[in-house]
Amino acid sequence: MRLHHRWIFLVFFTTWINSYSWAGEYHLGEGYPVGNANIAGYINLVAESPKDGEAQLVGDDFSLFGRASFDKYFNPFFEVEVSGVTFWRESGTLFSNNNPDVVLERLYNDSYLTDNLSFRIGKMLTPVGEWNTIHAAPLVWTTTRPMTTYRSFPEFTSGLALNYEPQNGKLPEVQVFWQPTSELRPIPKTLVTREYLHTVGAHLNWAKGLTDKVGISLQHADVNNLDESQTLLGLNVRKALGKFQFETEVTYTHIEGQNPARVRDNEWGAYWLGGYAINDKWLVMARYENFADRDVRQGSRNALLGFVWHPDPAIAWKVEYVKQKGVRLDISSGIFASFSVLF
Repeated sequence: MRLHHRWIFLVFFTTWINSYSWAGEYHLGEGYPVGNANIAGYINLVAESPKDGEAQLVGDDFSLFGRASFDKYFNPFFEVEVSGVTFWRESGTLFSNNNPDVVLERLYNDSYLTDNLSFRIGKMLTPVGEWNTIHAAPLVWTTTRPMTTYRSFPEFTSGLALNYEPQNGKLPEVQVFWQPTSELRPIPKTLVTREYLHTVGAHLNWAKGLTDKVGISLQHADVNNLDESQTLLGLNVRKALGKFQFETEVTYTHIEGQNPARVRDNEWGAYWLGGYAINDKWLVMARYENFADRDVRQGSRNALLGFVWHPDPAIAWKVEYVKQKGVRLDISSGIFASFSVLF
């Protein structure tokens, strides 16, 4: 974990390049296969018109990720993202007010110990809920991300994980993870609510069919630069009933320590999201969320109504209207739209 992240990335990427002996056929959304590796990514362009801010067009995510499979023990994966590229802002000109961030989101290796058990080391997405592990814009329903899916816990874990996938469908998938110190190349502070240390947790997921699932999350972490530690309990559910789809996520976090800025010791969030498939390309959706942050006395609520158009399974056009009430945290009232493609 103490190796410099640039050297780790260089070793992984060089291994991929040297392994490319032939190229496969390309299909949109499936990545580009080359030998025993696959290079893929996604683009997310977002147009925002908030009532309490300036309209802008932003390249929210330009993500590139790749994986390779060599044997049971060496199966590396990486994801690098450029975010916050401002193409236009109401008070400026084209490409003004530009300060993009380059983020190392994932860099890990999987070793398959048995047919059901794998060991992961490196930087990975924290398995809390479902949204955070999916996270790619073309695969999620809305342009605005619910605060419940990231605000109370670290989005990334740098350390070790054991992943269990049962052959018996009655047993849950289990992910156990541990971050011994700090995050490998931490996400810029402008993109996170707070930083975490010494994270440990587990996620259990019961899956039924292609869509239905129930997950339970448990996590403990220390908050960096604050006399604060926390324990989180989460629940996520997804259910399909014909043309209707529903998902919800709830997190409850108990905080301890002597942080004078904290006004409550129990932080919680919950959202409900429902969608109706008009046909195989159009989806209409509605969402409601309530989030009670630890540092403010008043809760934050938002309601959303929107549409999604999928001309191709790997392409999503989204437009939504959001109404926000209470204290404003990360979500504003206004109209938001996006175009995303998985390549």
